[in-house]
Amino acid sequence: MKLKLSFCLIIIFASIFLSYSYFDKVKNKKIVFEDSYVFLKKNDNQKVILKKLRAKNIHIQYFDWRIISFSHQDKLLLKAGEYLIPKDFSLFEIQNMFQTGKTITRNFTLIEGSSAINLRKKLLSNKYLSGEIPTLMEGIYKPDTYHFKYGYSRVKLLNRMKKAQYISINKVWKNKPKDFILRDKRELLILASIIQREAKSFEDSKLVASVFINRLRKKMKLQSDVTLAFGLNINGKYITKKMLKSSHPFNTYFHTGLPPTPISYPGKNALNALKNIKKTNYFYFVADGKGGHRFSETYDLHKQNINLWKKSKMRD
Repeated sequence: MKLKLSFCLIIIFASIFLSYSYFDKVKNKKIVFEDSYVFLKKNDNQKVILKKLRAKNIHIQYFDWRIISFSHQDKLLLKAGEYLIPKDFSLFEIQNMFQTGKTITRNFTLIEGSSAINLRKKLLSNKYLSGEIPTLMEGIYKPDTYHFKYGYSRVKLLNRMKKAQYISINKVWKNKPKDFILRDKRELLILASIIQREAKSFEDSKLVASVFINRLRKKMKLQSDVTLAFGLNINGKYITKKMLKSSHPFNTYFHTGLPPTPISYPGKNALNALKNIKKTNYFYFVADGKGGHRFSETYDLHKQNINLWKKSKMRD
């Protein structure tokens, strides 16, 4: 009788030892051979998840998945989202990642000076976003980098960008000079969008802003190449004398005042250039060939600056 009891105890302890050894081996074995991206949907069951993992060359037996799931402190509840499973991860680490919801954060960047056409292309090409794209308007979205999770709505992203731009415009409008010539926030946005396309640096933006403000006060035409190019949907380098005479509404060589809509998405520098407008007597500017501009008070000096620009282009 004692012999039988001893034999049974040996079998029991051996079974426990072997079970624990198997459990420990399965729990800690490295089963991921390269970084892998996996997307889990809200209603994915365990079999679907294992199938998705196998598609990434991560092979897990259903029994192993079930037995390791009992080792977590809380009940294994997996969260939907996109995951990056690092190389050398174990089954336990995979389950822990899915349970804690450590999903990937994606970025979307709207570059200053971009147009609605550029924005639409970028939204469509981003495979991590979902949903339709509404009609896009120029100027109303703030250039910045936005964070989102896989499957995020394009409409929701645009609403965030629109709200951010609205806040930026309001800050500038609230602190506008007392003698501000622009009548409303719409005109502010239009002029900022032109400054954005004309100037690169903040210092340059302030001087370009002063030229346009001075011209508006004198009821002079803005004569901006970037508005003309926008209206004709061409590169500003290819403007001809004939184009300067066209009557389309974005030709500020032909029409006095601002164009009917913004022509780009202005960023911080362009908007802030209109918050504290630099006081100058400049009415003209031309590229200096180095990424900036030469400014002048008279047309005669402006013509001299144009000749300097032409010489710099010849040297290039």
